Amino acid sequence: MQIEDSFLPILIIRNGQIKSCNDVFSTLLGLTCLEVVDTTVNDLLHLDNNEKITNLSSLFDNSGVNEEGVFASGELVDCNFYHLKIELHCKKIAHNEFKLCFKLIQNKAFDPISGLPNGWAMSARASHFFNTVNLTTPKMQLLVLSVDNFSTINFRYGFDAGDNYLFILGKKLQSILSESGLVVRFSNARFGVLIENKCRLSSVDFNAYIINICEQLCHLSQGSLILNNDIKVNKSFSIGISAEHTEYDSYFAMEIAAETAMRESERHSISHYYFAKAEIKPDLMTNKLIIDELPNAIEKSLIKIHYQPQYDLENNKLVGFEALSRWMHKDLGYISPDVFIRIAEDIGLHFEFDLWVFAQVCHQIVQWREQHVYSPRIAINISFKTLEMTDFVTRLQSIIEHSGCPKNLLEIEVTETASISNMITLIDNVRAVKELGIHIAIDDFGTGYSSLSLVRTLRSSLDTLKIDRSLVADICSSPLDREFARKVIGLGEVLEVKVLAEGVETLAQRDLLQELGCDYAQGYYFDKALTVKSAEKLIIKQRNE
Repeated sequence: MQIEDSFLPILIIRNGQIKSCNDVFSTLLGLTCLEVVDTTVNDLLHLDNNEKITNLSSLFDNSGVNEEGVFASGELVDCNFYHLKIELHCKKIAHNEFKLCFKLIQNKAFDPISGLPNGWAMSARASHFFNTVNLTTPKMQLLVLSVDNFSTINFRYGFDAGDNYLFILGKKLQSILSESGLVVRFSNARFGVLIENKCRLSSVDFNAYIINICEQLCHLSQGSLILNNDIKVNKSFSIGISAEHTEYDSYFAMEIAAETAMRESERHSISHYYFAKAEIKPDLMTNKLIIDELPNAIEKSLIKIHYQPQYDLENNKLVGFEALSRWMHKDLGYISPDVFIRIAEDIGLHFEFDLWVFAQVCHQIVQWREQHVYSPRIAINISFKTLEMTDFVTRLQSIIEHSGCPKNLLEIEVTETASISNMITLIDNVRAVKELGIHIAIDDFGTGYSSLSLVRTLRSSLDTLKIDRSLVADICSSPLDREFARKVIGLGEVLEVKVLAEGVETLAQRDLLQELGCDYAQGYYFDKALTVKSAEKLIIKQRNE
């Protein structure tokens, strides 16, 4: 037996029909060898050139290559109806008999940590059944299971133990489900189970069957899973179950229903399961769509950076810009940055998103300079969660070195909230950024959890205090807000930093802030956030005045 027979999916084709296959092939497709034999390979394989495999003899006769070298590429449909990228190697064995070897080029539907399929596989299988409506299509329900407080395993025993737990739990889920459905790992410690009504049970009996599965899962959580090195881990589960798939118009809607039900289960301190209602709130659908499409929007630069000008109140000269993200979605229209930035933080994408924005700004500054357009300093908002990352400064340095952007033209805006969990690392990172020659601003001053404490700690690293727009809105009519603004401006003088007011919308606000001694301002009174082209025109206009 050749090595390829043990590791690659193999088919034997005779006179255009499949005559045999190896175990690797049948396992990949979820079929027995008997089910594969006498079918045609075109039912399973799609070549990139859309050609059909009809006469392999003519393929050899017309290709001009020897009998060991006929190659093609395409997609093989696996047991979950997921299209796998493959390279096809065909060997001629005898007259009208051929050996097809399939080399997997890409399999995004596999999770290497748990050894299970992942969300791609789940989506492909469920969507296939949604799109195939006939009497043989089984009814389905989706179960989403989240391990409560999973991160404590990593903290206490290390990430290897956490990965080992996910692997063992995945095998336990498969053993409980047996042949009743697909078990996948979605992300982190979230698993999905697509339960298929293969036995054609009544709705009542199928529901009872699912309850029995949930009870088994809750019972499983009451005991300990034994990991490598005899580590015993006991964790509760939060389980959400969708209604039957016929209640939804897509897998997407069914997944949201199960996720929402799982969130309800998380309210309990012990393992609990919760059945979803069929109706889905519109905002949940929107959030799910944003979650699914945000990584792609970043990768393909569908989110655009706009630049809001900042002006010196003394002479109305342009002194800087604030970089602001704008996403115009093809279906949802304009998505507020408050929404997708919050979601980025919720799903752990904030680090890459913030660094992506930083890189976009650096490249834009360099591009302008190459065109002899010399921009003022540009401020970039950085999530406090990103600032807590240990390799934040290293990644920042890498972007600056790669882009060649002058560091003195960059400013990091820091916002403090009560959610900061690693203040020491955050402060160390801010000081390190300052040492690089990048300016530091405290954003939304006056609304943070304890901004005075942060300002006091970072006083030697600060360049700017930004007065939050909520304090500017009523500054002309509210003596309290006016006095508050005066104190903030006075604090800036004590710290010897500049003070910038956000959200200035009227001439009266602008004049009063100048009278109080505020240095800079931004807001709709001056300009809205500008596109790259509009910002470029403003820079040139200011230079020529």
